[in-house]
Amino acid sequence: MKNILLISDLDGTLLNQTQQISPENESAIRRFMEMGGLFTLATGRMEAAVEPFVRKLGLELPVILYNGAKIVRPATNEVLYERRLTVPPGIRSLLMASLPGPEETALLVYRDGQVYAPARNEVLERHERKDGVVCLPWNDEMMDGPVTKLMLISASPEKMKGIEQAIRDSAYPCELVYSESNYLEILPPHTTKGSALTELIRLLQLDKPYTIAVGDNLNDLAMIRQADLGYAVANAHPELAAAADAVTVHHERHAIAAIIGDFIEKRRELA
Repeated sequence: MKNILLISDLDGTLLNQTQQISPENESAIRRFMEMGGLFTLATGRMEAAVEPFVRKLGLELPVILYNGAKIVRPATNEVLYERRLTVPPGIRSLLMASLPGPEETALLVYRDGQVYAPARNEVLERHERKDGVVCLPWNDEMMDGPVTKLMLISASPEKMKGIEQAIRDSAYPCELVYSESNYLEILPPHTTKGSALTELIRLLQLDKPYTIAVGDNLNDLAMIRQADLGYAVANAHPELAAAADAVTVHHERHAIAAIIGDFIEKRRELA
C-alpha cells in the first residue's frame, strides 16, 4: 500500500449533500492510511474552504487547491507550487460587464489566499454558505496584480456560455473549466488537476507510484486521465464518466469507502 496514492475531489465526490464527510468515508480513508496508503485531496476550493476536511481526516500530504493552481502543505500552509494569472483590461471589462442584468451573476477573484467579490447577491451568498468562506470587500486594484484564479457563478447557463465564448474569442491565455454546471473557472494557462497531480508526485519524490483519482465533474477530467486508475462517481458528468476507467457508486452512497473497499479486497485476492 505504501506506494499507492489515492486522490479525491471534494464536492460531489467525497462530500455528501450537507457538505460533510460521511462516517463511512472517514473510516475507510483512515483505514487506508493506517495500511500505508497515501491519501489527499484535489479541489477547486481555496485554503480556508478545505481546512476543516484536512483537519477531520488528519491529512499530512500536500493538497491540490484552486483546480491545480496551488499545492499547499496543510500543516504549515506552505505553498509548494503555484501558477498565477494576469488579467488584462479587456478581460476585466468583459467580466465586470457580465455582473448587471436580470440573472444574478457573481464574480470571485482569488488572490494571496483570500477571495474578493465586486458585488454581493444571493448567488454569491449561497456559494459562501456552501464553501464556508466570506468574500472580502472589493477595490479596483484586486485585478491589477497576478491572481490565483477567477470564477463566475450564474443561474443562467446561456449567460455562462456566452461569457465563455467571448473569453475564447479574445484569445486570452488561460484555462476555462466548469467545476459545476453553473461555475465557470478561469485558471492560469496549462493549469489542471492533472498537471498538479504530476507535480505532486514530483514533490513527494515517489518512485513509480500507483495513482487512483476520483471525481465527478469536468474539472476532474485531466486528473482521472492522468491517474493510473481514474474513477467517476455514479453522479458524475457524462463526459467524465465516459473518460473514466471505472464508475463507482453515487457520492451519497460513500463512494470513496466503496473504492477503498474494492481495491483492498482485490489486493488481498491477488496476494
